[in-house]
Parts: sequence; C-alpha cells; structure tokens
Amino acid sequence: MVKEPKATRWRALPPALPEACASLVVGLRELKDRSGLTLAELADLTALSKSSWERYLNGKQFPPRHAVEALCLVVRSPDAGLVDRWTRAEAVWSEREQDVALPRGVLPASTGHTPDEPQAPGPAPRRWVRPVRGFLLTASERIAKRPFVTALGVSLASAAMIVPAALYHVSHQTVPEPHALPPICRLKSCAGRDPRTTACEDPETLASHTAADGTRLDLRLSPGCQAGWLRTRPTHTGFRIEISAPGERPRSTTANRSSSAESLVTTPMIAAPHPSRLRACYYPSADQPGRECFGP
Repeated sequence: MVKEPKATRWRALPPALPEACASLVVGLRELKDRSGLTLAELADLTALSKSSWERYLNGKQFPPRHAVEALCLVVRSPDAGLVDRWTRAEAVWSEREQDVALPRGVLPASTGHTPDEPQAPGPAPRRWVRPVRGFLLTASERIAKRPFVTALGVSLASAAMIVPAALYHVSHQTVPEPHALPPICRLKSCAGRDPRTTACEDPETLASHTAADGTRLDLRLSPGCQAGWLRTRPTHTGFRIEISAPGERPRSTTANRSSSAESLVTTPMIAAPHPSRLRACYYPSADQPGRECFGP
C-alpha cells in the first residue's frame, strides 16, 4: 500500500517578502510536498545542499533558477508556470536589492538635492573665545623662553597624534568585496571525487534512461566544474553503473547491500570538457550479463 505524502507544516513567510517572491516560494513548497521527499533526499537529487533548500523554502534566500528547474525535474512536472513565477519574482527581487544597496538619504541625481542634508556648522560660541586666546598667549610665551624643549615636545605630540590616526586610516580602509568562490574542483581535479561533496552546485541532467528492469539513470553535468557523473536510485543490489569519456579513465560504482531505494548511488566524477561525448552504461548484475548504454 502506497502512503500519500504528508503536507509539511511550513513556517510563516517573512512579512516583508514581496508578493511575487511569496508566490514562488508557495509554488516550491507545493512541489516539494507533492514529491513526498525530505530535505535530505531533495538535496541528494538536486546536488544542492539541505541548508540551501531550507533557506529557499522559508523565504530566507532567493532561489537560483537552476534550483527551481531541478525541483521541477525531480517531481517530473512539465508545467512551466513555476519558472514563469521565478522570472517575475527575480525581477522584483533584483529591483529590491538595488533599492537596499542605495545609500540611506541619497536620491537619484535628477532630484538635485539630498533630503535631511546636515546644516553647515555655525560659528563657535562666544564663551570659548577667551579661554582659547589665553591658552595660545601662554604657549607663545613658553616657546619664546625655551624654543628647543618646546620644539621637541611639539614633535613628540605630533607623532603621538599622527601614528594612531594612520593606524585608524589603514584599519578602516574600504576592503573590496570578495568575488564568489570558484568551484573547489574543475575538469581533471574533479576526476574520482564524489559529486555530493563538492561545490559543483549547478548541475543539469544531460540525459535520462530507464533500464529494462525499471532502474532509472540520470547522466549529470556541472557546467561550472566541467565534470559529469551518473546517478540512480537502486531497485536491487549487485548492479554496476559506469561513466566514460574519450581520453579519460572510466569511473564506476557497484550497488552493495547497504544501498537502498531511499539513497542515491552515484559514480565518481569524470572530467567532461566535451559533454556531448560522455557515455553512461548500466550493468544489471553478475547473474544477468549484458549492459545498457546511453549518452547525451
């Protein structure tokens, strides 16, 4: 008996979230509920981290387009309505980010003025004039009597003021924002690595194939890392999956007893400078000789 997926008890969305963005998040939640997958399973199927999905589905972070497309692919939803929602939400979100980035109190140049512009300081109050004048007269008399000592004192005092000011200036210099971190591997440096432990979070499915025994296989590619891999959700143990490319060492994985339908089985990654030349093969088991191969 197949159990119907239970709807998740979602948190309320942030009140400040724009309507278009809220509509997108609601659509993502509905697809996730329809799939019946947990966040961990969704992370495995889309190669996006569990924490990323938690932020996307609770309106804490705007999801990238490839995350929306990956969810539609997992649920096998041909409806493009969610992608259209993403396009509208992205336009609203981008405009809001520009507004937030605008310095406070600054209007476009066409306005010709800045609101709440601070007034220029007026003349010093009269009560300060006499004490300052007296201090300057006393200092000038001492300089005339002991010019060398006074000059030395002035030099030390100047140094005492200049050094901290210089340190403050260096420590408060504007540091340019760092660029986005590159993938932790690329091409041959990805070869042999587990795709679920890399930063290659921009995968796409090049091709899918359902074997004669019902096992579904997906040929995956990360354009950013220029590496590919083969993944499947096992229907039994003892089968083997393999990915190969011209000039590269083939990478394969055998499903063992610990493999189950709840966990994904993936091959190690392989360098894919020419994705169209990738080849994926499925070997049912040692008792069933033969193989099924496919490519992009």
